[in-house]
Amino acid sequence: MTREIELLWGLREPGRRGPKPKLNREGVVRAAVAVADAEGLEGVSMQRVARELGYTTMSLYRHVDSKEDLLVLMVDAAMAQDPPEPRADGDWRAGIQAWVSGCREMYRHHPWVVFAAVFGPPLGPNGLRWMEAGLRELVGAGLTTADAVQVLMTVSGVVRDTCRIELDMRRAAEAAGSTLAERERAHARSLGRVVTPERFPTIAAMLDDGVMTAADTAAPAAPTDDMSFSLERILDGVEVYVERQRRPEASAR
Repeated sequence: MTREIELLWGLREPGRRGPKPKLNREGVVRAAVAVADAEGLEGVSMQRVARELGYTTMSLYRHVDSKEDLLVLMVDAAMAQDPPEPRADGDWRAGIQAWVSGCREMYRHHPWVVFAAVFGPPLGPNGLRWMEAGLRELVGAGLTTADAVQVLMTVSGVVRDTCRIELDMRRAAEAAGSTLAERERAHARSLGRVVTPERFPTIAAMLDDGVMTAADTAAPAAPTDDMSFSLERILDGVEVYVERQRRPEASAR
């Protein structure tokens, strides 16, 4: 991990003499993020970024050693938006909800990030700012730092995977020439042809309840618009756990 720290914090940039070059690492990363925003992660290559900048591919290697290093820098750059500030009222649940909203906004602005490989906790300056903000709220709830890390991993995983699922659904709908709402309704109709109360009683009840459909004038909620129930139950669990830890004699009964 030492190498990643040096890369993300600019500790490995060679010293230069003379005038500042027109092309620098920040410019390369900025251009790569723009390519990924427009074309997806699969569109990013050293050649493509160089073409975007109007330089040769070899020029990029003076600032970034490899595409792998470039992707590490891109992910941290995508998190440049400021995380939520500490709440004056100490409402940790509202703080986590704001943190989740910020993550969701970042993934929607840079959807390719959900497909970037994750090899561990964030190491870059922007990633660490977001990690600090999330842990701050959970520690404020009464969790130890170790427990707060576990909960933050769960919450961030839910947000990331839900955003990825939504993106996949939207891409599939666009490829079929339909909207997400139309695809949801078509999916429900298809299931209705094979699902019977005798074989799949719970799924049949779900279809009867209209969980996957909506009125023609309304669109079903996108997955990330409907995360509140899951998130609230996770936070309920944190609240109950903290309360039990404060009253060990009660939990022992």
